[in-house]
Amino acid sequence: MSRHPEPRPAAAQASSGQRPRNARGEGERLRMEIIEATLRLIADQERMRPVPLSLREVAREAGITAPAIYRHFTGKDELVRAALDHLFGVLLADLDHADCAAAAHPPAARLAALAHAYARFAEANPTSFRVMFNGAGPQDAGPAEVAARWRKAVGRLADAGVRLAQSPGAAAVSVWSSVHGRLLLDRPAGGIWQLGDVHAFIEDLTRSLTAPGAQDG
Repeated sequence: MSRHPEPRPAAAQASSGQRPRNARGEGERLRMEIIEATLRLIADQERMRPVPLSLREVAREAGITAPAIYRHFTGKDELVRAALDHLFGVLLADLDHADCAAAAHPPAARLAALAHAYARFAEANPTSFRVMFNGAGPQDAGPAEVAARWRKAVGRLADAGVRLAQSPGAAAVSVWSSVHGRLLLDRPAGGIWQLGDVHAFIEDLTRSLTAPGAQDG
């Protein structure tokens, strides 16, 4: 399974406060270091609360000068989009790995495996998980790729003869929004009532889709 992306704080920089200059031909390495610095800032809710993400802050985190960022990104929007693409890439790899590992199981179990992988990603990367969906725009492919995984997993239920109360596409939106919303409720609603374990919620949700008579009426 792919490694979860919320990076740990950067290691101490050189005494000058700047990272050592990359050797010739290592531009891609610097580009990734800039993205990783951005990911650390996105993941750190406390550090970003008083100060919005800025190229100056990213440069400080990466141990470089702010103008160096422009060798790889045209500005903050492109950098943030690259960071979000990275996060969605890790999430999609996790979803695909879970789906592949459950390939021999019935469709409901494969759907549950996908949902559990989605929840594990959110649990491992709570701040990034919120930011990546709030920050993605209509031109970004990440959310559409995630939606395609949910649609395919729910579509298998219909292909197996499970009667759904909605079309497979609408049912996929319902399942995805149920799991996603439940994950986002953990922090604000946890002190209001006992929500229970999200993975138990996922098992109950997927069982309800295939329970006899669940789709009647």
